[in-house]
Amino acid sequence: MDYLDFLRTSISKKELPTYVYGYPSKRAYRAFPQPLRITDVVEQASHSKHINIYVHIPFCRYRCTYCTLFLTTRQNQATRESYVARLAEHIARYGEYFGDREVVSIYFGGGTPTLLTQHQFSKLFAALDAAFPKRSRKCEITVESAPDTFDNNLLDCLKAIGVNRMSMGIQSMVPSELAHSGRPYSVETAEAGIKALTERFSHVNLDLIYGLRGQTRESWIFSLGRVLGYEPQTLSLYPVVVRPMTNIMTSKANNPELFFSEEEKYEVYDQNVALMASKGYRQESFARFTKIAGDRAYRQEASDFEGTPLLGLGVSARSYSGQYHYGTEYAVNSRAASSIIDAFSARSFEPDAIASHGIKLTPGDLARRYVLLGLTLSSLSRKNYASVFGRELAADFSEELKALECLQLVDLADGDTYQLTHTGFKYSSIVARMFYSGTVLALEEQYQAA
Repeated sequence: MDYLDFLRTSISKKELPTYVYGYPSKRAYRAFPQPLRITDVVEQASHSKHINIYVHIPFCRYRCTYCTLFLTTRQNQATRESYVARLAEHIARYGEYFGDREVVSIYFGGGTPTLLTQHQFSKLFAALDAAFPKRSRKCEITVESAPDTFDNNLLDCLKAIGVNRMSMGIQSMVPSELAHSGRPYSVETAEAGIKALTERFSHVNLDLIYGLRGQTRESWIFSLGRVLGYEPQTLSLYPVVVRPMTNIMTSKANNPELFFSEEEKYEVYDQNVALMASKGYRQESFARFTKIAGDRAYRQEASDFEGTPLLGLGVSARSYSGQYHYGTEYAVNSRAASSIIDAFSARSFEPDAIASHGIKLTPGDLARRYVLLGLTLSSLSRKNYASVFGRELAADFSEELKALECLQLVDLADGDTYQLTHTGFKYSSIVARMFYSGTVLALEEQYQAA
């Protein structure tokens, strides 16, 4: 590949690939010839004394029009109770294999975790405390939420349990945009949710999405300004992604004039960067802006990107352990997802069959992952790369780095660490895509969700 030509062409066309949150994505997963065994994973994770934990809660009241996450809206209290009971068992069993590791972070994602009750959260945290007693001094414990799924009593319970970071999807503060997104609550409910979180937790992340149906530059700035008024510690500003099997894809196909073009999304991005800087926020990635000083605003992501194993607990939770990236079967369709969830809840932990789907990365893809994720966080150290892989970074990726330097997308800080420039942050999704292997690209392009 001519990397310089790839970058120039992609940038000139204003291409905007999907925001990179991992490598490879779940679209590269396939069924293993034989189910993965816990002993395979333990061996791969033996290099690290630390671990990240992700807990998946696959329940939502509704599916947003742009969402392809693994979840079901076909659920009730009995469904959730059965799932929590099985999940607690899995936590205990995984503790037998990984319980001696120091936990760097715990993240409850979904779905919408705050659909669980106080009792259910208490049960899961008691299981985590018993199975994984070692916590780092700065262990980050996050719970995702939606504005219409919690009350003050639940938040007080979470804080008492030890949660120190809350993340909530707001997406818009304009009623028509919320309605087009499939989020059936009022702006007043969103504001009450923000207020409740910021009054209780020292670190709150709020998500907003630009490029929604019917959104204008003016309505976007209105939403962003209104949320900034609450002074959250971190804001994540995402361009909407139009994927197959979503309502928004059909909507855009029928009414493309109601959506931002990719070029307009980049223009909004430029506005965001300028506004967030003027409000005292530091840019940490393409989407994330924070006032957290001297530390990462999303420690689980940073620790994962740096190579700490990630243990996914629950149905469809992704795990990263050395060469193995794995999880259960994945589906977007709610009926198919419900079937997978029911099967999980009905089946006891099986150490010889912990995962049916995933990928075993080659040594080359492990190096690519390290580089592209390091650049995504604007922190790719030549010294650390050599320590991990036993080779020089320039020897493995000289042409790619030359292309990045030629277009002034990276700087070399202190003679060691590659950091993204302002332009590099803007086109970081293109930069990341340049490092994808042909095998992973082919798998992702061939993927079709159920």
